[in-house]
Amino acid sequence: MHTLQQLLFAQHFPFTKSAKKIVLEEDLSLKDLPEPVIERAELMARHAFEGKEYLFELQSSDLLLQELLAFPVAKIIVSFVNNPTLFRKFSAMVADSSHAFLNVEKDKGKQAISLASDFGFKFDFPESKSFFISMPLQEFLSVPFSDNSLKLVNQFVSNGTVFLDLNGFCRFLCEKSYATVLTSLPVPVKGLPKRLEAIAKSLKSEAKAREQKLFATAFKGNVAPESFPPCIASMYSQLASGQKLPHMANFTLATFLNSIGMPKSGIFALLKKSPNFNERITTYQLDRIVAQNYMPPGCDKIKSYGFCPDKFCKAKHPISYYRWRLRSTKKPVSKQPDANSEVNEKKEVSK
Repeated sequence: MHTLQQLLFAQHFPFTKSAKKIVLEEDLSLKDLPEPVIERAELMARHAFEGKEYLFELQSSDLLLQELLAFPVAKIIVSFVNNPTLFRKFSAMVADSSHAFLNVEKDKGKQAISLASDFGFKFDFPESKSFFISMPLQEFLSVPFSDNSLKLVNQFVSNGTVFLDLNGFCRFLCEKSYATVLTSLPVPVKGLPKRLEAIAKSLKSEAKAREQKLFATAFKGNVAPESFPPCIASMYSQLASGQKLPHMANFTLATFLNSIGMPKSGIFALLKKSPNFNERITTYQLDRIVAQNYMPPGCDKIKSYGFCPDKFCKAKHPISYYRWRLRSTKKPVSKQPDANSEVNEKKEVSK
């Protein structure tokens, strides 16, 4: 029998070893899942799909257990959709919820220590009251960061040891939570019960319809927006919503769209949504891109510009990723695009 405290910890941090142990001890098969668990799993997946916060403070042991059992089921639903963007959104939703739970804890430090211990981190408690914990530099760098405040240049480092205050430690654990969930996706989805398969198919259909609607205003011809790499999809979404992009982001997006066959008029209509749109300059630059048939920059350059939203993407070029995704809809392929795949580049401009 699990204590309320154990269930609360597991529900707040469903990706931990402690949570997985409780789920295994329940020994439930997918065919035996109670309806409330399935409903919670669908709700969890849909919140990620819609970009909503998922934060429920529960106190009943029965409800906590249902919520905990729903987490691996939600991962199955998300995996069935097989969309890298949804994988990231689901991971971010879970990590953000865990961070929020940490911040409302009465004994935030104690809970953070419990979470770090579950992850297996090596850390110590420094004498200085300015810092909450210290850890070996190698341990700190084992977690990939998207939070700029956690970059090494922003930390106090001495003799191969990184020192963090409590808030920094919690942000560090949040990044680890995100990485843990994301690297666990996708999970196997073969042999799903009809009830789960119906939910997963519905969400997959909605995801495809949403992507098609998002890109419909600009894309014409034989273009598959659902196969865009994360960097391109992110740039497009930002520009389509009226956000200003850096020059190199506009260049990367325009060269990519031209390379996969999007008409110049469609690219122009998209670039026109920029708040600093200049018709004369845009026309000149786009005419040059089309005439010279420039290829978009490779992934190394895209990462150096800070445009890559997926730290786990192993592609070497956005066109390689796009072609891999197109193939993956026709036949089984590996989880990641071939890191050594080459693109027959015509011209690449570095700026």
